[in-house]
Amino acid sequence: MKTSPSAPLSRYLSLQPDTGKPRNPTNYLVDGAACVNTDDLSGLHRLLPQVRKKTAAITDSDRLRRRLVVLADYYQESSAGDSPVRREIAFVLYYFLKGYDLIPDSIPEIGLLDDALLVESVLRRNQHALSSHWTARGRDWPEIV
Repeated sequence: MKTSPSAPLSRYLSLQPDTGKPRNPTNYLVDGAACVNTDDLSGLHRLLPQVRKKTAAITDSDRLRRRLVVLADYYQESSAGDSPVRREIAFVLYYFLKGYDLIPDSIPEIGLLDDALLVESVLRRNQHALSSHWTARGRDWPEIV
């Protein structure tokens, strides 16, 4: 069972930002999601327990922890195949899990900042799909989002 990212996704995640090209979290997210393929999507299902374990260990930010739970729950529950929403969420969860960080997670107080920016971007871009998913399951959309 393959659980590591595909070659295109691994390459993208390991690239350092091009200093000559302005980047923002949304552009990074969109370009990264374009690298996610069907093997990455199915591999992430097998990695969700690791995502949840790393998420539960976040002590610096309850808000980030709860937002990651929302993304993991959506990913696990959704049946949207390889929709753009799932690909963006998959990219963010791989980024969070695999440690291809622009800012290493081990740096106190700021280590999860890059992860938080990507989580914020994916939530804002896909709020309608995510909140509709919650509503369809009879749940209230969490205030933290």
